Order: sequence, then structure tokens, then C-alpha cells
Amino acid sequence: MFWGKSKAQTTDQTMSSTTPRIPESTALFQNCEVLTTEWGSRVYLLGTNGFCKKCLLNISKVIQQLQPSVVSLQCCSTRLDDIKLNEEDALRKLQISSVSLYLRMLLTTLLGNGLVSALLFKQTVLNSQQSGLASEADFRRALTEVKKIPNCKLHLADIPVEVLEEKSWGVPGVREKLTYARRLYEKQQKQQSSPEDEHDRESDKEYRQCEIEREFSSLPAFKRIFISDRNRYLTYSLKKAAEPTPADKTPVVLGIVRNEHVEGIKANWDTVDLDADKLATLEKNYALYEGLKYGAVIMTITFFYTRRLRNRKAWDNYFNVKRR
Repeated sequence: MFWGKSKAQTTDQTMSSTTPRIPESTALFQNCEVLTTEWGSRVYLLGTNGFCKKCLLNISKVIQQLQPSVVSLQCCSTRLDDIKLNEEDALRKLQISSVSLYLRMLLTTLLGNGLVSALLFKQTVLNSQQSGLASEADFRRALTEVKKIPNCKLHLADIPVEVLEEKSWGVPGVREKLTYARRLYEKQQKQQSSPEDEHDRESDKEYRQCEIEREFSSLPAFKRIFISDRNRYLTYSLKKAAEPTPADKTPVVLGIVRNEHVEGIKANWDTVDLDADKLATLEKNYALYEGLKYGAVIMTITFFYTRRLRNRKAWDNYFNVKRR
């Protein structure tokens, strides 16, 4: 979907931008690839890490030099309000106490989208504390730069976050969820000698790709949800953003995505994926399905565990009641 800066600016989209576009070689930019559509539009694919300050500088440099007509972000409309915040306000939202963090994790585990979702939120908070940047700082920087370019449109290219969360709860099996949760916990417990250097290393596309392969090794369902399906949908969205308009037959698009998706998008670019748009919807109510399943398990365990307590004598012994 496209988001304009105002109604007046939206109507101005019918006019071609007078700002000259610079067909820069991607060799001048770090983690940047160039893709071409069948109708001749260029899509510059820029890999980033949301917690790396070097990536923020690289984003500003690329947008200022390319002057694209469309900037497409790996973000959904649910998180649009977050990337509209300034960095100080966004960082303040993640500055919560340990008690509040673990209480939110407990509520998310029991009443929300499960343990994996709770641990992913904790990982976001830890990354923010270590790097001094709020999550999606790279997208906020891109939005700031987009506002400086006349007639430049903002495009949101990612699967809705609520769909990803519900699929991560409903699709993988229990064993796979526990394995991924254990890996996330071990990753969070591992103390880095220099956390900021770790985020700098993850800004490298090849290093991040290797990290993702290790993280999702033997976890096919999670890898499909968080990596493969998103690669397909991002490819579909970037092509939609690069479609010609009456004012611009060959728009220049800058796609800003996470480093782990760059190679997957390149691999899917020449493939016609007719079902990619369906990835943004749920085929069944995963939350209801999982709620009924785990609810039945909890009720069964509770029934057998409290069977003795339901006996009157057991209750008397439990409460140390002496009857005449």
C-alpha cells in the first residue's frame, strides 16, 4: 500500500518529479543490489539492520543520491505509527523495567501469541538497550529522508505483523516451538563482549545470512513463516511498487529490507508467483485452534492433578482441619 504525506501532495503525484535521478552504481552503496522489472523499472534493494547506526547513515546516503520516486519499506500498516515517532519517543516506549518486561512476557505467553512471541519481544528490548536505538530505527530514518524529496511516495511492503504472530503460534508443532524458544533464550543469555560490534557485524549481508541459517536450522515451519514466505511477499510487493503510472512509466524504487531477505528476493525476482498476495491473510483461525488445543491439555492436566484435592479427606489434610 502507498502512503502519501498529505492530500495535497497525493494529488501532486500526477506530476513528474523534476528532481533528476542519479543512476548510481550499486557498488557505491553497502549491501545494495539493483533489480529490473519486465517493463524497465529499476528496483534498488538495500539490506539493513534496524539496530545499527552505520545502516542509518547508509540509508540517508542512498536516498539522497538516488532520489527515488518510491521508497518501499519492509513494514506494515500496523507499525506505521511506530515509524512515525521520533527516535527519542520510540526508544522511551521500550525503556521498561524488568518486572514490567517479565509480566508482559507472561501475559503474552498465557493470553497472547505464545512463548516465542514473548521471547521475540524481549529480544527487541535487549537489542534496543544494547544499541541505544529503538526497533525499526532504519525505517524511521528512511521516512525522514522521504519527506525531503518532492513527490516521493512511501510504500509498505511487508506481511501484517498480526498475521505473522498468529501463524507462528498456529503452524509450528509444539516440539519446534520449544526448540526455537530455547534457542532464543540461549541467544539472550549469551553476553557479548561488545554488543554494538555484534550489531555492526549483523549489518553485513553475508554474516546475517549465516546467522539466520543457524538460527532456523531444523526449524522448517518457522523458517517458512519468517523467511521464505516473507521473501515471496516482499518480491511481490516490490514489483507492485515498481508498476508504471501515468506520470512515471519507469519509476525508480528503493526497497529497504532486512539483510536476511535480500538473497531470497533476488532468487524469486524472475518467478511469477500467483499466490503471493494470499500470504498476507490467514486461511483459518490459528489463534482459536491453538487456544482450544492448549486449553484441552491444561484442563486435562488440572483434572488429574486436583483429583486428590477433590476428596474431602484430602481437603481436610490440605487445610489441616480436624473434624470431630
